[in-house]
Amino acid sequence: MITNTLVAGYLRSLWAVPRVRAAAAAVVILVAVMVAAAVSDPSGLLAPIGGRGLPMLGSGGVYRWAPLVVGLPVLLVGTAVPVALVARHSPARWVFVATWTAVIGAGAWATAASGFAAALPMVGPHLPAGSALAYALSTSGFAAIKFILAGPLVAAGAALAARFGPRPASGAGEAEAGSFPAAFPMTVMVAVTGLAAIGPAAHWWHGGPVGYSFAGFVVAPTAANSVFGFLAGAAVFLAVFAGAVWMTRRRLPQAGPLTVSVTVALASVIAGLGLGAVEAVVAAMPWSNRVSGAGPDQWWFATSLISVATGVGYGAVIGLLGAVVVAVAWPLRSRSVPVAVIGVLLLALVPVIEASAPAGPPAVEAVAASGGMEYLRVLPARTADELATIGDVTGRQVILRGVNVNQLIDYYLRDPAVPATQPLTDGDFEQMAAMGFNVIRLGLSWSRLEPQRGTFDESYLRQIQAAVAGAKAHGIYTVLDLHEDAWGNAIARPSERCGGGTTPTTGWDGAPAWATVTDGTAHCQFLARDLAPAVATAFGNFYTDRDGIQSELVRTWAFVARTFADEPAVAGYDLLNEPGIGANPPISSGLLLGRYYDAAITAIRRAERDAGGPAHLAFFEPSVLWSGLGFDAAPAPGFTDDRQLVFAPHPYSESISMDQGLGLTIASIERNLATSARAARAYKSALWFGEWGWFGDPAVDGAKVRRFAAAQDRLGAGGAFWVWRQGCGSPETGADATTSGNLVAVNCRTGESTPPPAGFAEPLSRAFPRAFPGRLESLTSSPGGALRITASAADDPANCLVDIWVPGERMPRLTVTGVADASSKQVTGGWRITGCARGAYTVTATP
Repeated sequence: MITNTLVAGYLRSLWAVPRVRAAAAAVVILVAVMVAAAVSDPSGLLAPIGGRGLPMLGSGGVYRWAPLVVGLPVLLVGTAVPVALVARHSPARWVFVATWTAVIGAGAWATAASGFAAALPMVGPHLPAGSALAYALSTSGFAAIKFILAGPLVAAGAALAARFGPRPASGAGEAEAGSFPAAFPMTVMVAVTGLAAIGPAAHWWHGGPVGYSFAGFVVAPTAANSVFGFLAGAAVFLAVFAGAVWMTRRRLPQAGPLTVSVTVALASVIAGLGLGAVEAVVAAMPWSNRVSGAGPDQWWFATSLISVATGVGYGAVIGLLGAVVVAVAWPLRSRSVPVAVIGVLLLALVPVIEASAPAGPPAVEAVAASGGMEYLRVLPARTADELATIGDVTGRQVILRGVNVNQLIDYYLRDPAVPATQPLTDGDFEQMAAMGFNVIRLGLSWSRLEPQRGTFDESYLRQIQAAVAGAKAHGIYTVLDLHEDAWGNAIARPSERCGGGTTPTTGWDGAPAWATVTDGTAHCQFLARDLAPAVATAFGNFYTDRDGIQSELVRTWAFVARTFADEPAVAGYDLLNEPGIGANPPISSGLLLGRYYDAAITAIRRAERDAGGPAHLAFFEPSVLWSGLGFDAAPAPGFTDDRQLVFAPHPYSESISMDQGLGLTIASIERNLATSARAARAYKSALWFGEWGWFGDPAVDGAKVRRFAAAQDRLGAGGAFWVWRQGCGSPETGADATTSGNLVAVNCRTGESTPPPAGFAEPLSRAFPRAFPGRLESLTSSPGGALRITASAADDPANCLVDIWVPGERMPRLTVTGVADASSKQVTGGWRITGCARGAYTVTATP
């Protein structure tokens, strides 16, 4: 009884202290907000921790429990400690501001801590620990965006709790308010900002997971920036930081290392938010991020989100570093002048220090032409502003333009009597060649390659070989695409009971049933097929190699690569179609996705060497979010040392991207292609648009295809239209549809096919240079067959042959400079123009 009385009295005495009430209220409301978000979030992915249909813990490894066990304590402590300090004598409005700031910063710290913890088990040959930490830190601000929205509710509760309620007896429980000199924390942050600019912040903006979005002038304190951009970024950050410290220091108790450290941390979060806001305004200006010929869009939304998230993450991390330095160096606070001198010197040296970047592809000696289809490789960019390109071993640049073929994909069948695909025949390849196509992206299914664990299906492999041979017979390269949509057909649960705006998951294609580990999560999708807890869990288990699932797919790639090691008609390997975001994005969908890519490439290269073949191209994609939004937190440049890389995003802007359902266009067609090119430059890879299209009425949307074609020509890049031909049982075809397909349509009643509609076929069949010596400088073409190219080659290239496709029945009129023996040969569907080009040259063809 006495003990209970003592405890009750102690609790009453604590409750009488405003700072205790404020901190407790902040923690309770913050937990309540997260619980409410987890319960109400229909996708199970948007809540800060967990979500409906996703377990809070589970047996899925560290990535599953890290947000709760690691992230939650960091979040709560990072919120409570600053609130308790500020709420001693500060007015309610300052408690509100401090609490909101603390929630934002703590959200970033918690995300970085849980993300790094989730990645730690995967650290090894394909994922250095330093890369994992850098990625977790640089993407932490994206989760903090959620806490910017949740912060006011938590802050209001803390402010009210601090203002209303009992007070401690006079002279007890509270320290007197005072102030501390701002010189010491300022000098520390000057030094920290300078060190960070040449350290972690070197890839925070340019060269990082979202570096492609920062085009033109960037206000950012990083050594990878221009001198003026760095100085402007440092000035903005330090000015806002200084203002926040000055405003705060008189509202805190007498200075001590803890008080000043917390002040530094909170002021840095505010400074990061200010930096992000300034960059968002700059990025939204008409003269910034300008794209030639771009249609109207709301790209400012993406740049604002990315700018603010990057700035907040930077401020939170730099503030934490500064707080630690202040606490450690507290005994030296009287020596601020030497520290300030060191900091200024560091800032002055930053602009002359270049940030490190992954090396481009090494120069490779060109070989003489073989007379047949040549092996392909990446040709390095000649300047920093150029793109690396796809070329062949003779040194010619090669543009691969064609179509996706999904006729070997193992789709889920909603009705076993209605096939999802039609047989692939020689007539298909003949028709493709007649449209000028020189590549197919051939979809493969892991579920058919390895239907039982450890056993590969040789009969399916022979089907793939036959398809490659059929394409080769018509002069068409093949990109072997490991295709998946929403993880696999075993995800389907048509009888699942769903609610809250969700529907049962439909089956698609990809992984075999034995590799589908969903841990009992909900098979209910929200808005899109990929926003289902079961899909996220299956991908999370894959990214963390649960039960060796990822290792099996890596072994499957080695099996495929060994088979085609000596086949020049195989352009390369697309390592995973539209990878899912997993249960812990972007750690899963960026960092661990990059780890998988490196593991798969390593296995492919080993298999090629063992079989005595050369290295084929490695096509890699950002996550499915790029297809849905036009931007994403992608694997950071440098995720692999392999340089035969081709960045292969799916720019579905103005087609089936998620924004279209809201009547918006976040990224126009031209914007998406230009953004993709910036990302490819950061990776120092070639660029190829692995999927695009799926537009509606050809009579209306043919104009969009022509716009895409023009933007593609400006980049000199290739790509594959989605899709050639599919059956009426495909998941992409509605159960009541009368036709199926987007290019070659299939009548669902008669089974007959109709030729590609003119609205799509004409721009897809436009003239283009298939292969040519040197590098392309400009390319313009039109659906009617007109073409003009300018290029430059060596005076004596290893292979001087120009190979150009021009559609139409009438022989094109040629005007050339620098091209000897130019001639036209009629082929099915058009003409092949050839000649020998040396030095600077031009080719103009008119119908």
